Amino acid sequence: MFDIEQKVANTAKRAGLLSGGLLLCAVGTAFLTVAGWFALVPVVGLQMTALIIAGCYLGIGLIMIGVGSGSSDTSAPTKAESRKAEVGGPPIVQAFMYGLQAGAQAERKRR
Repeated sequence: MFDIEQKVANTAKRAGLLSGGLLLCAVGTAFLTVAGWFALVPVVGLQMTALIIAGCYLGIGLIMIGVGSGSSDTSAPTKAESRKAEVGGPPIVQAFMYGLQAGAQAERKRR
């Protein structure tokens, strides 16, 4: 019973520290955005500053989405998958062959 209480306390402590850290990062990002705004407006103008800052946030957001949506499957490939990966040639040919094999595999599963 004591072990579970200790784990709950440790998890709550970690969650609190993580939440506090995320809040401080959000505040820091807001101040950094305002400072960047003030620095860029005299140089490139108001509209271009808005575009630059929006583009930065959009780019960072898309990168985070891409990293977050990546496959977390770290299992070792089977022998069949290893043979499929041995397709030679330029990367574009490898990508085409991979897509062709994925489509064929999806078709087989659908039947």
